[in-house]
Amino acid sequence: RRNGAGKTTTMNMLLNLVRPSGGSLYLFGESISHFGKKNYHRIGSIIEAPAFYENLTAKENLEILARLRGRHRRDTVKHALSVVNLDIESKKLFREYSLGMKQRLGLAAAIMHEPELLVLDEPMNGLDPVGIHETRKYLLQLCREMGTTIFISSHVLNEVEQLADMVGIINQGKLLEETSLQELYRQSRRYA
Repeated sequence: RRNGAGKTTTMNMLLNLVRPSGGSLYLFGESISHFGKKNYHRIGSIIEAPAFYENLTAKENLEILARLRGRHRRDTVKHALSVVNLDIESKKLFREYSLGMKQRLGLAAAIMHEPELLVLDEPMNGLDPVGIHETRKYLLQLCREMGTTIFISSHVLNEVEQLADMVGIINQGKLLEETSLQELYRQSRRYA
């Protein structure tokens, strides 16, 4: 939860963007060191600010990603844009987007191939209350209906409470505790 605790670094290691200095990482039962490119289509992610081509629309940006990634449903771009309510902004260029719109497009890119694991670092940054509500609703739907596992990092404890069923507490790169949200509350009441 604290800045510098190791949340983003852990997420970057899972995505093979940063090499671990020690220890082992496993994903889908396989060591990250042997984790081939073939498995990364099973993961969607937003780490820091999503980057897109400034002079293209949301649809054009996602079409490029869809071609690069392969393996997706036929209406993947249209579906992803409607999920995040960007389908109504079909003519607007990415450079004209607000921070919240950019974040929603990042989420669309992360979910358009219906990943098994979704890695989200501060996904509610820049969203207005309606955008937060809609995003939360969609993330919960992904878990319940598609069985997607969502690994989320957030400084907003209220947001974590509304989304998570399991929480991990990290400090200085070490996992101090992993427990259910209910157990965490039970333990905190004991010390209050």
